[in-house]
Amino acid sequence: MVVVVVVSVLALTLVAATGHLRPLASLHVRAARLLAAAAVVQVGTASLAPDSTVGRVLAMVVTVLLVALFLGGNIGLPGIPLVAAGMLLNALVIVANGAMPVSTSAAAEAGLGAEALRLDEDPLRERLDDRTRLALLGDRVPVPAPGWAQVISAGDVLVAAGLGLLLVAGSVPRAPQRHRRATGPVRQAPRRADRSMALAMESTTRGSYS
Repeated sequence: MVVVVVVSVLALTLVAATGHLRPLASLHVRAARLLAAAAVVQVGTASLAPDSTVGRVLAMVVTVLLVALFLGGNIGLPGIPLVAAGMLLNALVIVANGAMPVSTSAAAEAGLGAEALRLDEDPLRERLDDRTRLALLGDRVPVPAPGWAQVISAGDVLVAAGLGLLLVAGSVPRAPQRHRRATGPVRQAPRRADRSMALAMESTTRGSYS
């Protein structure tokens, strides 16, 4: 989650530096209330039932469903397919193992000890070992950020990349659409036969008066 926030902040900083915030504000995003509802579920669970395992699991399931519906409604936006793919990879490894497997060796490379991970107290995460299914999709990418050391998954990388692409691509100014001017009916040139007939009538009229 920290990586997602950092990438989003960096992308927004880049957009602001180029002065292209206005196109980003006009980006058409559907069903944004689903994200707000997902945030309310997470905050509410953390505030009202922080020690409830059942509550955290239910909150995670509801949050994933809400976010999945949001992504489905915005799949045409740039970067959203990457976000959806990342969440799908995370969901696959969690379903296969019952929790997100975390590599303790990768955590040590990031500067996190076993006590900081607190895997024994977290029902949504577990230790990655030889029995882990789809181990490549677990949290095994160390991020040794000062003060924000994390261990993330391949799915998290895709989610962060997708959000960054959405912010940057959505800030690109769009070319104005050109509207064709309405023109009246096109006059057709007279046919050769009509011209010949008019000339013949004119010469006949002149001959009659001469």
